[in-house]
Amino acid sequence: METDTATSLRELRDRARGPVKRITTFGPEAYADVESVLGQFDATLTHEYLPIPESDSYLTVRSGDRHLGSVSAAALGDLRDPVERPPWDTETRESAYRELVSLLSGTTFVMDDRRRLVATAREIEDRAYRHGRGRLSVTFQSLSAFRAQVPAYRRLVGSTDLEVVVFGTPDWEPPPIENVTVEPDTTGELTEFWVVAFDGDGADGRKCAMIAEEADPDEYTGVVTYDPAVVDDLIEYLERAVD
Repeated sequence: METDTATSLRELRDRARGPVKRITTFGPEAYADVESVLGQFDATLTHEYLPIPESDSYLTVRSGDRHLGSVSAAALGDLRDPVERPPWDTETRESAYRELVSLLSGTTFVMDDRRRLVATAREIEDRAYRHGRGRLSVTFQSLSAFRAQVPAYRRLVGSTDLEVVVFGTPDWEPPPIENVTVEPDTTGELTEFWVVAFDGDGADGRKCAMIAEEADPDEYTGVVTYDPAVVDDLIEYLERAVD
């Protein structure tokens, strides 16, 4: 695929944005605590009253006239308190929050809850894990921040044929891990961003990424994208940044 040369991670994040989507909750009353989660995404949010039991409530996501999907009330608790389980945890695949993130691909989010941001990044890691092959690229503000994730990444590559590339400021030397390549970022260009990108093992339909910028301390503005051109350019950009 022929792609344009990207000039910054911020440009790639902006390119990943798609049309504004519409989230509608249906039920006897609006869920204020759920809406506070939904409000972190740049989407139109509405509620429609339905005389149904609260347990039958649900929400839908639409893009224009196209229905993208629904999340049932039985899973709304996961929206309030999303899980951070690793990809190999089977319950992760039943996460309503991950399902919502997938439906809202191309929608900008603003988050100051690191736990929710981790849950968002899990959507990308889980897709890579399920396929089991290809390359997963991940940025850290510093390599010392990768220290706590070493056991998780050992297991990730140990149970798949994935290759992982870790980028970060070289303030710590990680131990050798088979199929994990460490790329020190001596320019400091990547430190304001949290990027997780899966190359889909070469298949456009599997390519996905999260690009999040720490615009303010502990507040990230980002987007999840399945646009293969953006993902290709993103991975190429990361590789050029450490050449």
